[in-house]
Amino acid sequence: MRGLPSLAALLWVLLFLVSGCQRPYRIGDYVLVEWGEEKQLYPAFIITKRDDGHFRVHFDGYPSRWDEDVSLDRVKGTVTTRMFPPPPRHVRALQGDTQPSPTALLSRFKVGDHVKARWRNSFYRASVLEVVSPGKLKIHYEGHEAAWDETVDISRLEAGP
Repeated sequence: MRGLPSLAALLWVLLFLVSGCQRPYRIGDYVLVEWGEEKQLYPAFIITKRDDGHFRVHFDGYPSRWDEDVSLDRVKGTVTTRMFPPPPRHVRALQGDTQPSPTALLSRFKVGDHVKARWRNSFYRASVLEVVSPGKLKIHYEGHEAAWDETVDISRLEAGP
């Protein structure tokens, strides 16, 4: 039967079409988002999706006050490797920082690191908000309000997932 494509050719075309389709972003996805005037890429978690196509994101390693509604064009894909860019200019300006503190350079943990924090003999996922000293970190417990943020001794921490 000439003129009809083979079953194998149809399967290849179908595979090509399906592989070219990217699934939409979902709540909980770990994505890269353009942030600040510099439009640098920062890791963030999608925490809600609005009906108008915008996403509410939480920037990894930053307090929830920096959560932001972003349009789809600012989401540049999913996070494939850990990255810790310096805070954008507008965040540094509000914090009064222009460079990382000397204590941050001495700690084995960095702002944005994911850790497991021991609290009452159980471990909870958290992220580092601030390096207070080489042996003390301010952390945010993932999935909990900022009221639970605390400064902890690094002896209570393990490297995170």
